[in-house]
Amino acid sequence: MIRIDINRLSEGQKLNSPLLDSRGRLLIGEGIPLNSQMVKHLKELGLQFIPIEVSGYEDINPLEVISRKIEMFMKKEANEIFKAARKTAMINPERIISAVDCVMNDMLAKGKTGIVVDDLRTNKDFIFDHLTRVCIYSGILGTALGLNDLRLRTLMITAYLHDVGMALIEDEDILSGSYVTDTPSYNIKEHPKLGRDLCTRAGFPSIINQSLYQHHERIDGKGYPRGLTEKDITLYAKIISVVNVYDILTSPLPKRKPYLPNEAIEFIMALSNSAFDKDILKTFLKKVVPYPPGTLVLLSDDQICVVKDCNNDLPLRPILKTYAYLDGEQVKYIDNPSIIDLKNNLNLTIVGQVDSAGKIIDYENSAISNSLNDIDGEGSKNKIANKISKKKIVRFKRGLKINDKSKP
Repeated sequence: MIRIDINRLSEGQKLNSPLLDSRGRLLIGEGIPLNSQMVKHLKELGLQFIPIEVSGYEDINPLEVISRKIEMFMKKEANEIFKAARKTAMINPERIISAVDCVMNDMLAKGKTGIVVDDLRTNKDFIFDHLTRVCIYSGILGTALGLNDLRLRTLMITAYLHDVGMALIEDEDILSGSYVTDTPSYNIKEHPKLGRDLCTRAGFPSIINQSLYQHHERIDGKGYPRGLTEKDITLYAKIISVVNVYDILTSPLPKRKPYLPNEAIEFIMALSNSAFDKDILKTFLKKVVPYPPGTLVLLSDDQICVVKDCNNDLPLRPILKTYAYLDGEQVKYIDNPSIIDLKNNLNLTIVGQVDSAGKIIDYENSAISNSLNDIDGEGSKNKIANKISKKKIVRFKRGLKINDKSKP
């Protein structure tokens, strides 16, 4: 599997994973050759990258933190929770706790702990995807922070319900995510209070109600609804605050394309001293996956590789499978791919990845390559990073050629 830009998708290519809607209904099946109508439909859904089957790279698969079956179950439950809340202004705590226990057990059993975006999320019914992903991401981050099972369960229940107050806001933009703007309206800012009141009536513990109410607070006191500062914000709210922003940024929305994972990380890093708890952010940066499996990356020695798998706690040092190499400004393909584990090849560094314009972005000149060092207070780049940062941005003159191997 290789992730390709949606704009380079063509007829005859095959999806590596099935495309489902938020209710679990099949839209396009796995392994079915795409026709022109399917390609058009995929573009209309706001997708940015598509995982496709490529000969020689069948051993690369999307990183699944939980099973697709459990994820679809959580989205369906979120839909039912919203329906009930809108109809009766009540929610069923037993049903919610049962759903969270299901995803928590599956997550812990799988042992995959990377926060990774799902390429096949559409811009339809955003809110149900969002509740599910924030619940999962919070569980991953809470586990990495060392929360015991009871506290982890409390965190994931809070995360699953963090935006449940949206159900009581009469706005047709809620389901699609069109309400997401830099300056939320007064009505939208009411959702933490509405959600807290819903959960209070349902009999949830006060720590869940309080944390849900605080998930838009910032440590500098410039959040809402109360403008609390760091010492008055619960741990659960601080965790949800980070993953909530990350998921919104990396989600396809009606009014904008999703951020790439590295772009979202840079956005969050820019708020590290004002919005987010430093220790939580440090752990988040070690668990988030800036290069998901299937991503094409350029190495410092001019090799182009596909990310095969992730190394836990070393997000910038994934396991790669060779794909091609640069000879001047020409791309030459490899007939017999080999495996490179960057954890064991410290002389190699990822310079950048192929973006939607068919160019290589030099991340060494941006915040992402040094995020872990900066948050730890280590300061300057190491010798390897200094050497790599001098590498020029490369633009392929024949951009479409980068996807030749993926053609049917």
